[in-house]
This record gives sequence, C-alpha cells and structure tokens, in this order.
Amino acid sequence: MANYSTFKKINSESIVDASLTAADIGTGAVSAGKIGGTQVTSGKIAGGAVTSGKLASTLDISGKTVTYRPIISNDFANSAISGTQLESGATVANVGYTPVNTAGDSITGQLIVANGTTISNNSNTSSGVHINGQNISIRESGTDRLAFDTSGRPTQSNHPAWQASGNGGWRYSNSYGGPGWRELDDMAWNYSTQGGITTSNNCRVTVPIAGYYYCYLQTYWYNDSNSTNGYTHFHIARNGTTAELPSGRTNHQMFAYGLRNNYTPSIATSYVRYLNAGQYVTPAPYFGGNQGRQHGNHSYWCGYLIG
Repeated sequence: MANYSTFKKINSESIVDASLTAADIGTGAVSAGKIGGTQVTSGKIAGGAVTSGKLASTLDISGKTVTYRPIISNDFANSAISGTQLESGATVANVGYTPVNTAGDSITGQLIVANGTTISNNSNTSSGVHINGQNISIRESGTDRLAFDTSGRPTQSNHPAWQASGNGGWRYSNSYGGPGWRELDDMAWNYSTQGGITTSNNCRVTVPIAGYYYCYLQTYWYNDSNSTNGYTHFHIARNGTTAELPSGRTNHQMFAYGLRNNYTPSIATSYVRYLNAGQYVTPAPYFGGNQGRQHGNHSYWCGYLIG
C-alpha cells in the first residue's frame, strides 16, 4: 500500500483554472507574503471594499496622483474661509459682477436698485434716499421730508410755513391801543402752521431756523371821516422793530390818505425778511388816527421759508 510520502505533491498545474473558491481557502491562509508585489490591482478590489479602517494612519502619496470629486459647500465648516484665504480679485471673476468697496469705490454707469429700496448709511432703512417707482424722496424715520414726483415736482412735509385768517367785524385803531405803530393783536387770528412755526400774542409768528422768509398781509379798510387822519401805513415788523432803514425810518406802504368816506380798493403788502432762529414777524400797521377801520373777517396773513 502506498503511503502519503509517495504521492505527487499538488502544484499550480494540478489545479484547474477558476476551480478554487473562497470556501476552499482557509481564514488567514493568504498572508501578505503570499501575494506578489504587483498582483492586487484596482480590478481585484470591489467598490467600497477599502474603508478608512483598512488604511494606515499615515500614507505616503508622494509622487502619486489623487483624484477627488468636486468640492461642494458642505465640505466647508461655517466661517472656515475668511478674506485672508482669498486671492485678490478671486471673487470678482466668479460672482458675475464687480462688488463695490464700502470704503469708497466710485461707480460708473447706471446703479439699479429694487423698487421700495431705501439707500441708507447704516442699518436703519427707515431713513435715507427712498425709491418708490418713479418717485424719489429723502426719508427720515419713515416719513418723506423732501419728495419728487414723476414730473420732478418737489414737496416738503416739514417746510416752515403759516397762514392765518382774521375773525370778527370792524376794528378801529383803539382796538390796538390807539394811533401809531400797532401790532394787530386783537384780530383773533386763526392759524395753521407747520415745520416748527409757533405763534404768540395772537399775531406774532416765531420761526424755527434762520433764513429768508416771505410774508404777506391783506385786509379790508374803510376811512369813515372827512379827515386825512383815516389813513394807514401797512408794515410787517421783525421782532417788533419798525425803524429798520439806515435813516431810522420805516419801510411801509400808504393807504387811504385823502380817501374820505370810502373804502380803499384793497390793502395788500408783502415783505422778504431775514430772520434768525427764534425771531418773530408780526403785522404792524401805523394808524394815522381813529377814523380808519379794518374788517377782521376780510383779513389774511401768511408766510413761508424761502431758503
């Protein structure tokens, strides 16, 4: 009987190609020493078979080419890339437009903003230049202070201005203290004001800011005597001063001199006064006597800031 040592040893030629399966190989039988240096190629490794646990903690990939998928936004932690990591001009070539430097770049061409935009110098979007369709305004705390409509017409919501209508019937100079320069403080003026205008003493209008102001006064006058003393000089005084000319006299207009027992055609006078903030203007006519009278219900007095 033949013993084991007399049998021919099995070599690679004795194994039919593709006849060995994984079940025919013992666990741990194939060690690194059994595999040729270049025998395991990429085709021998199943997709996903090599995980991070199969890799050494350090790999030498010098001289190797590593191909990676495109980098996406999820590959970066929040705030991972700051301005110092970007090359100068790197973003300009990729955003599709040229960003404006808030430190003081200049812009050429047309600047287009969305309808309803308020251009502001801080985060307070209720104040600044507001664009609404074809209308442009300068806005403060949500209120348009200076606005231009589609035809270029300006409106100012807080422009200093006033108007007042008188009340009551006829008044002689004695209603204001007798002949001479008098304020029309017994007229019971009914005021409408805006822009910080204030009133006092019933006839005085105090302005909030310095500038040139246009002032206008009109009334209804009757000389009911045969005396020339029924005349009047109409004047609009600044801070109660009448003698304002270099000569010490008063610039005024004269009405009803020599016009007896009759109405004047009209009394209307206007002035441009420069006023400092806190100064006032007031209707201050001169009464030649107590024969002339004016009608409260036919009196009107107004003004506004020119600039």
